[in-house]
Amino acid sequence: MFTVIDLTQPLSPATRSYPGDAAAYRAYTTRIEGSGGVVTHLVRFDLHSGTHMDAPRHFAPSGSDIAAVPLRVLPMHVVHVHERRIDTTAVPEICEGSAILFHTGWERHAGTSQYFSGFPFLTEAAAQLLVDRNAALVGLDSPSADDRTDSAVYPAHDTLCGAGIPIVEGLVNLKAIPFADDAPVYFAAFPLPFEGLEACPVRAVAIVGRPDWASIRE
Repeated sequence: MFTVIDLTQPLSPATRSYPGDAAAYRAYTTRIEGSGGVVTHLVRFDLHSGTHMDAPRHFAPSGSDIAAVPLRVLPMHVVHVHERRIDTTAVPEICEGSAILFHTGWERHAGTSQYFSGFPFLTEAAAQLLVDRNAALVGLDSPSADDRTDSAVYPAHDTLCGAGIPIVEGLVNLKAIPFADDAPVYFAAFPLPFEGLEACPVRAVAIVGRPDWASIRE
């Protein structure tokens, strides 16, 4: 048996996109004439809203777009961090082929204006160590991997995207993931395949345990 834990922020008209002064999306709904159905049209949609994935192209012009990021179910490691600066000491010794997710508790501010100010971030050295240790994906429970007090530089994004590593920002519920020796834990985050674009909201989940695929097919 296995359990699926949702790590995704819900999106609503009240959701804000960075830097917190604009709605994540605007939409209008129309009735389908002659039926009880409706059709909703997005007027504006910020692809970096809520829980979302940055493809390498976000900061590496020759990198993969969001449609080309491989669909993978990755072994995961959650690192609990209590400092605002996520430095090299927080990077696990073994990252090879894994999703490395940093839990800082910042998710408690999701949905508020405070969420976009003073949040935890990766140092450039930590990002480089994640590259050197061959992490497959990096995730955080803050709205950006970089410190936004200096809007002119993005060292964590530059380093990770430049190495072809996707970043998932805005994760929630990381504290709910149990870890035990006999229960493997995997991470998956699937974006819509927008060709040529650099990001997309995802449905991020943790899968705890070993799926019995035979019973699922039945």
